Amino acid sequence: MRLRFIAIGLGVLLSDICPLAAQGLAHEHIHTYFLHIDLPLLDLPFQRDASDTGELFDSYSMQQALAVTQNLHRVNYHFNNRLWQGIIRPDNKRKRMYNRIAANLTSGLVDYAFTYYGVVFSAQWMHEEFHRTGLTIRGITSYDETYNRFNGGFANGSVSRVKDEDLIRLKREAPQELVRSFAAGIESEFLLLRGLQKDNFFSGAKHANIALNILLTKHAIDYVNQFKRSDYNASIDSMNAHGLKIIDRDLVGWDFTPWVYDLHRPDEPYEARGVHPSGEGIDRAIKTTALTDEEYRYLEKMGRMQYLNFLSPFMVGINRIRLNDQTAFNVAVRHYLNSFGYDLTADFFVDHRAKHYLVSLHGYRNKHRILPGVGVERSPYVFRINGQERLLLQPSAMVWFQPSDFYDRTARPGGALHVQGSYVLSNTWRIVAVAEGKTQGWVAGNPYLQAKAGFRLGVSASFNAGGRGLATLL
Repeated sequence: MRLRFIAIGLGVLLSDICPLAAQGLAHEHIHTYFLHIDLPLLDLPFQRDASDTGELFDSYSMQQALAVTQNLHRVNYHFNNRLWQGIIRPDNKRKRMYNRIAANLTSGLVDYAFTYYGVVFSAQWMHEEFHRTGLTIRGITSYDETYNRFNGGFANGSVSRVKDEDLIRLKREAPQELVRSFAAGIESEFLLLRGLQKDNFFSGAKHANIALNILLTKHAIDYVNQFKRSDYNASIDSMNAHGLKIIDRDLVGWDFTPWVYDLHRPDEPYEARGVHPSGEGIDRAIKTTALTDEEYRYLEKMGRMQYLNFLSPFMVGINRIRLNDQTAFNVAVRHYLNSFGYDLTADFFVDHRAKHYLVSLHGYRNKHRILPGVGVERSPYVFRINGQERLLLQPSAMVWFQPSDFYDRTARPGGALHVQGSYVLSNTWRIVAVAEGKTQGWVAGNPYLQAKAGFRLGVSASFNAGGRGLATLL
């Protein structure tokens, strides 16, 4: 809780001494609070794979889970903004500052309660669903224990009911997919923050989400660095004592000692972990004593690099930095752990002459080399049907060189194309369809490492759009 007040206090300090922050606060003077809701109802081929696994209605795709959690946070910020609009109307600079402090405080309290007490559909639930996607696409059943909130059980952040023989098969057939599944949880959290940043920059949503920025980023940093704690191995002993039955055991234990262990050992059979202390099944959780010096040092380095995720004006509520009357920008750095090591990304948000661009520069790093990539999203093209603006086409593309695993010295070219089409039904509702395809490689928010084409269909709703044009990057 102390971090929330520090973050809010920093925002107040910046508003008084930093011209860029003052410009950001000036942008908050618009007295409408935009709310956008996405509902991706169909996601192929993931839902086909979920059906084959027997979990069509029990396993969400990455994009579906992300949309559910992001929508609920959007609703929180929207109604807190409306609450404080009525209490402290932001008619001048001082009132705008007090309005933003109050909205961030109450929004942060709701975010905290939702994440740690509501649990289901929160960032904690989304984290576990991202873990599960890598299992679902390989025909492996699992259970998200946050759902215990509905049956009176302990709603902890775990994925259980996974069979040892399935993990043996996954490590043998697709070791990089196993590694990616371990890191996918915090991947989801950075994608959530990225989506809310897009809302704030491109749509002017004015989400009061400073607390969530700090909460999720600090959680990721602490989680990756957790292995340094003096009680880390003892906590695994406690975990093993709870998981006497295989069905009760977590997929991975704590995420990142297994991540670094299997990242460095793609050819080691999963069963080489040894026998569980109970004498039944495989010892899934990895203690620091099982790591080599090289693996331990590499995880130390990843823990230090996680602090790079704090590098963004968004973190303290500066959502736009205006260069002139026609151009505004912002930037955010992200450090994603993945199937071959990590991706260090810089996202550049640009609004130039009412056209929106999100340019992402990637550095894909494994043991031996760092390779480049670039991604570009732009605001949609608008087409008229029967004289009315009805059809929107929003394109994005990525190109890259990536290694296939931690030891690969080859620069493998690849890329992805994504087109989102929207048909405008009314001022509020749209039908949304997405067609996308990628070559072999890792992409944040896509569970497949192999080449794959995909299609999503759903609806979206925009409330209090005000004077915002249809050509807004979403």
